Amino acid sequence: MEWRAFVQRYFDAVHQSILDGQHQRLLPFYLEQKPLLQHEWERIHRAHRQMRKRGAALRGVSGQVKPVCWLETDAAMDITVVWTGKSRYLLKNKTYEEASRRMLQLRLDKAAGQWGIVGTREQRGDQKSEGIEEQELRGTASVTAVEDAVSQPLLVVHGAGGYRADKAVAYAERYWNTTNPAYPRFNDDCTNFISQCLYAGGIPMLMSKERGKGWWIRTGKSADWSYSWTVAHSLYLLLKSGGPPMRAVAKKSAAELVPGDIICYDFNGDGRFQHNTIVVTMDTNMMPLVNAHTTDSSMRYWAYEDSTAYTPSIRYAFFHIRGV
Repeated sequence: MEWRAFVQRYFDAVHQSILDGQHQRLLPFYLEQKPLLQHEWERIHRAHRQMRKRGAALRGVSGQVKPVCWLETDAAMDITVVWTGKSRYLLKNKTYEEASRRMLQLRLDKAAGQWGIVGTREQRGDQKSEGIEEQELRGTASVTAVEDAVSQPLLVVHGAGGYRADKAVAYAERYWNTTNPAYPRFNDDCTNFISQCLYAGGIPMLMSKERGKGWWIRTGKSADWSYSWTVAHSLYLLLKSGGPPMRAVAKKSAAELVPGDIICYDFNGDGRFQHNTIVVTMDTNMMPLVNAHTTDSSMRYWAYEDSTAYTPSIRYAFFHIRGV
């Protein structure tokens, strides 16, 4: 079998398993079945459980797979693909469509003339691993320094600061699965994307010459940015402070949020937040649906139980954005 046909058959099986919750059809695709298949099955199971808790009924799953690059040897092949998937579901007689875009790496073993998956890795996703910018923060600026900096007087630029949540949401819908060429894109891009959404909604930058202060980005030849613009935990600290430029108000539950608000995720429950999303609408249960980057997501249910980074210890922080 030609490898492209094998990859297509695999993702067809994944789509069907997401739809009916049965993972047995994935067994023939894995040569080393235990950890790989268990991880994928647990993610699918959590997605089904999340749907049931919401009272939603899945109606259809579809997707496209595009090979980006591949390297073949006599024994194996490493393939990087971009998978764009859509799920349609019914909730209280209203149909919703959730979409996501992932970059995956597959390793195929050609032993005994049989194709089989021996490894998978999500190259970009809401992973528990930290990105380069997060490591850089730890190496050059303490969390305390970043937290203290938000109260210092800094130069506010770009507009009067009235927050237009509708414009932030429109930006999130426009760029959920692509990159605005005016900005850089990071491997862990979730916070950079949320910062862009807030800025598009009229939140002014707090400029500083130090990366550990303010909330800002400079593009062009001298491109640079603050940690709070690109690092999930740093943005969380800024929102938690309640100070400028967002003047965020902490809420106790997701049900208290409205479109344009922000959710922060601590997947491990250790007090360090690794992911951020923006609320784009509410479902018929009046619960948030969110857009996000890294694993590019549109109209995704806020709880993220279907995330590859999910753990039972997950903690959330909910913020309503007021603006300066």
